[in-house]
Amino acid sequence: MSRVLLIDPILPPLIERLRPLFPTDAGFDVVPTYGEEDLARHAAEAEILLVLNRKVDARLLSFVPRVRFVQRVGVGYDNLDLGALQTAGVVAAYTPGANAVAVAEYTILLMLALLKRFVAAESAARQGGWPTMELFQAGLGDLANATVGLVGFGNIGRAVAQRLAPFGSRLLYIARHAVDVATEQQFGVHYASLDELLASSTIVSLHLPLNEATEGLIGEAELAKMPVGAFLVNTSRGELLDEAALRRALVSGKLGGGSTRRAAQRAPGRQSLHGLAPGDCHSAPGRWQSCWR
Repeated sequence: MSRVLLIDPILPPLIERLRPLFPTDAGFDVVPTYGEEDLARHAAEAEILLVLNRKVDARLLSFVPRVRFVQRVGVGYDNLDLGALQTAGVVAAYTPGANAVAVAEYTILLMLALLKRFVAAESAARQGGWPTMELFQAGLGDLANATVGLVGFGNIGRAVAQRLAPFGSRLLYIARHAVDVATEQQFGVHYASLDELLASSTIVSLHLPLNEATEGLIGEAELAKMPVGAFLVNTSRGELLDEAALRRALVSGKLGGGSTRRAAQRAPGRQSLHGLAPGDCHSAPGRWQSCWR
C-alpha cells in the first residue's frame, strides 16, 4: 500500500478528521512545518503527496524520490511546477469545482457586506451605537438593484450567478468564449467585453485561475473604468489584482469598497488594505481582507 504524505502543516484536529479517510495500512502522515528538515524526515518513503499551498517544484521533488502521484487539494494548480513533475515522471491531479459552492456563498456574503457596510455597522453596534444616518449618508445598496459583473464563468462563476438569481441582480459575464444562448438563459447572464463589464457593473467579481494571461488582469486602468462608488470582490488568487492600485482607488473615493485575497508574495514596500480605514477594514482567516469607504 502506498504511503500518503500531506506536505502542508495543518492543525491536529484536522489531521484526525482526515486519517479515517485512508486505509489503515496507507501510512498517512503530515509534514509538521514548511521546513526542509521536517520534509526530509517524513518524505523518504512517501509515494503519494497531498498538497494544499506548498510549492511543488524540482527542489521539493528531490526530497521524495519514490513519489509517483501528486494530488493538489483545491481548484487551482499554480503551485505545481508542471515541467518539473513531467521531467520526474510524476502524475498530478487537482479537484476543479470541489469548493464552488463554498466560494460562491462566500462571494455573496462579501457582496452583501460591502453593500450594507456591515463591518462599520457591526463595529458601531458593539460599542453601543447604531449610526443609521451615517450609514445612509455613506451609501447603502441592494443586490436587487445591482449589476454584477462576473469576470470568469466556470464552476464558481456559474455557482455565483445561480445564487444571485433570487436577489434579482442584473448579471453580466466575460469568459474566454461566450457560452451558448441556452446556458445564458439558464443562468440569467449576458455576455459583455471586459471594458463594458467594468463600466456597467455595481460590483465586479473575479472568478479566474491564476496564469500568465490573468496575472495582474485588474490594475489602475481597469479600476478607472469602473463607476464611482462601485465595489470589487476578488475570491480568486490575489495576484489577479494590483492591490496597490485598489488601495489608491479606495483612498481616492473612486471605489466604494473592495474585498480581495492577498497575493501569496507581496512586492516589497507594497501596503495591504488592512488598516486603511479604521473601523471599515477587516482581515478574515487566511489571506482575505476587505475595506469599505
